[in-house]
Amino acid sequence: LTGAAEGIIHKEFHLSTGDPKLMDEGNVKVIGHTNFDIADQLADMAMEAIHPKASKEMELKNIPIRVTNAFDPGNPGTLINKDYVAPQPRVDMICGRSDMLAVEIFDPEMVGQSGYDHKVLNFFAAWKISYIAKNTNANTITHYVSEKYKNLQSCVEELRKTFPNAKISSREVAIIAVIGSNMKIPGFLSRASRALADAKINILALDQCMRQVNMQFVIDRNDFSDAQKALHAELVEK
Repeated sequence: LTGAAEGIIHKEFHLSTGDPKLMDEGNVKVIGHTNFDIADQLADMAMEAIHPKASKEMELKNIPIRVTNAFDPGNPGTLINKDYVAPQPRVDMICGRSDMLAVEIFDPEMVGQSGYDHKVLNFFAAWKISYIAKNTNANTITHYVSEKYKNLQSCVEELRKTFPNAKISSREVAIIAVIGSNMKIPGFLSRASRALADAKINILALDQCMRQVNMQFVIDRNDFSDAQKALHAELVEK
C-alpha cells in the first residue's frame, strides 16, 4: 500500500548456506542475495525465513525483502527480490526435512492408464494433504508427504480400498535439498551424488525439475545430518 522501497525482517539468525549447528560455523556463509523463487523453495523445506503467503504481496508489487540478523546489526543480511540470479554458478543453501513419509503406490495396471495420478491426488486434496516431491515410473508413483498430517493414514486406507490390486506402503525418509538461483551447469548433480556416496549415504530417490534450482535427495532418516554436512562441504565450502 505504501509502495515501500524495501521490507526488512529482523531474525535471530542469518539466512545462511547451511545450519551452523550442524556445520563448522566458520564454514557457513551468509547467502547475501537471492530471489523469491528460492525463498519459496526454502519454505517448502520448512525454512520459513519469510512466510510464502505474506511475501507474495511484496513480490507482486516488486518490493524486495531483506532478512537481517538482529544480533549482527552491521551486516546487511540477505536481500530477496524478484529477478536476481547469481552471476556465478553457486549453491545458495543446503537444507532439508527429516519429517517425511514416502507414500508409494505400486500397481501393474497403472502403465499406460490416463488419469491414474489424478485419481490419487483427488484423495490427497480431499484430506487436505500436500506433497513436497514426487517420483513416477511405469507402474509406481511415490509422493513425499510430511508426517505432520495426522489424517495421512486414513487417506492411505481410502486409497487401498479404491485401488485393491495396488500395493500401497509408506516409509519414513528424509529429504535433503540443494538450492540455488544459478545451478544450470553440468556437474552439480554429479558432485552432489559423489559426495553422498563418499559419505556412505545411499540415495533412495531424487527429484529435480528442468529449471534446476532445487535438487532433492531422498535418503534414510539416520543419514539426515551427515548428508547435509557432506553436501555443504562439497558444494559450498570448496
